[in-house]
Amino acid sequence: MDVIYIDNEPRVGINAYFPWGHHFFNNQSQFEAYMAIHYRHDVYQLVLITDENYQELLFKGVFHAI
Repeated sequence: MDVIYIDNEPRVGINAYFPWGHHFFNNQSQFEAYMAIHYRHDVYQLVLITDENYQELLFKGVFHAI
């Protein structure tokens, strides 16, 4: 199961961190359309990046592939 980390920046867009790397989406609709196509039948977990978990995710290496 893929874990996908997302940083939803209001009025900016969505930064999504996939196991293969980073992708920026202009809005929620664009992100949802991408997920519907590429993860249609796959199980995945979305993790929202917050101020509270950012350091932990950084330490885990979530942003390393960027």
